[in-house]
Amino acid sequence: MDRYPQTGVTLRTTSQSLIAGALLSAAAILLASSSSLQAEGLRCTLVPGKTLAVVRVEQDTTLPVAASGIAPMSSSGIRSGVGDSMLATPTTPMPAARVRLLRLDSASRAILAGWGITDSQPFAFIRAAPYRADCRTVRWTDSIPFVEPGEVGYIRGNIAPREQWIGGVPVLIIPEAWRYPYPRRRGLAFRAAPDAVLASADAMFELEAALNMDRPIDAETGSSTDSVKRTRALSWARANPAASELEPVRTLVRQAVLNPDWEVASRFPSRLRGSYRVSVDVNGERNTWFFRTHDRPGYSWRRPDVAHTTADLLTSPNVAGYSLVGYASASPDSIPTSPSKELLRSMVWLGTTDRPTMPGNDARRVLPGMLEFTLLAAPESLWDVLEAFVPRPSALDSAMMARLQRPIVRSQRQPRLPLTLRLDGRGGVRADTTLTIAGRSMRIVLERLDTLSVKRPF
Repeated sequence: MDRYPQTGVTLRTTSQSLIAGALLSAAAILLASSSSLQAEGLRCTLVPGKTLAVVRVEQDTTLPVAASGIAPMSSSGIRSGVGDSMLATPTTPMPAARVRLLRLDSASRAILAGWGITDSQPFAFIRAAPYRADCRTVRWTDSIPFVEPGEVGYIRGNIAPREQWIGGVPVLIIPEAWRYPYPRRRGLAFRAAPDAVLASADAMFELEAALNMDRPIDAETGSSTDSVKRTRALSWARANPAASELEPVRTLVRQAVLNPDWEVASRFPSRLRGSYRVSVDVNGERNTWFFRTHDRPGYSWRRPDVAHTTADLLTSPNVAGYSLVGYASASPDSIPTSPSKELLRSMVWLGTTDRPTMPGNDARRVLPGMLEFTLLAAPESLWDVLEAFVPRPSALDSAMMARLQRPIVRSQRQPRLPLTLRLDGRGGVRADTTLTIAGRSMRIVLERLDTLSVKRPF
């Protein structure tokens, strides 16, 4: 039996589990029809800027708003209201700066050369163009200045049309003004601690320039693009070991390396799929409930109590684990056989360090993991005890939920119970864990009943 004293005090929130409301909304979207999505209207997202540069700010200034010609990735049904004071007008002054382009991606350099600008470090103007959910440019309201004279930073944006240049000097439009110039603006490293040392502007430029590729037009092209990015990221990280351990470079490298591996790992049935019984014993009183998982992994999962370095990734460039989505029931006779909207309120996530693409993985029989579920999945008599294992949301997640304006009701809160799964040679899967918090002891026994599973709907 595994023992984890005082576990509830040290649990941390992670981006994968992004609070119940967000996960349930995502699952609901998967089950909704395309027509209903169109009727509601999609939020708009802009295509990432194509121009990458390291700049030195020579002088801050303001420039009026002008059409940027930046293409959105999705449409939106959002409409501005009468007298919408947040929208920028053609005469609205926006924060800007005169900068010297110390480094520039090759494609943008070729564009400027086509207009006769061949200086290795030419001057340019950069202009902030913050936008809201419908992709319309809004007025500048940030109390933090867009630039600081003399700073050197990395930016990503788009070259404005030639007629918007100022005295023949190019203008670069920066929609994601909360991220740039980096690293003074730390938006690119939003998961890093406020006092964490970040990778240099040059390191960010070099890595993103290596990974910057046109958006794929179909699945086949996308797979080929991901493969190229993976190779480039591995090569860059090996050549820059110190920088590759700093955020946000570490996250970019990890994503580029693991995305293609995840596509493979999530394609095949999980050896942990099936129907499970959960028995919870508190002060001698036992409660039992059940759940059945999808047939294939649903999300990547990393053990939260282990630091994963880029050096580890280079040694074994494989996903560190995955999470199986499941649906709960109160009895074995009512275990779900297919997904439905009703089941989205009583969901389960079984995360483990099973690594399907890693050589020798099938021989591993002991897998650290995490059982996560909405309170509604468990008997209500356990809710008071289980709530102690609901992690406090991070500042980032709290801000996200505030923007969504979707308060989480009690039944949708998600306890997280660390456990260790043990597999035997006959196909059995079992975990027996005791957790202690505030002087109360709780024993959880997880046991697989069969390998029947629900076809993953996404």
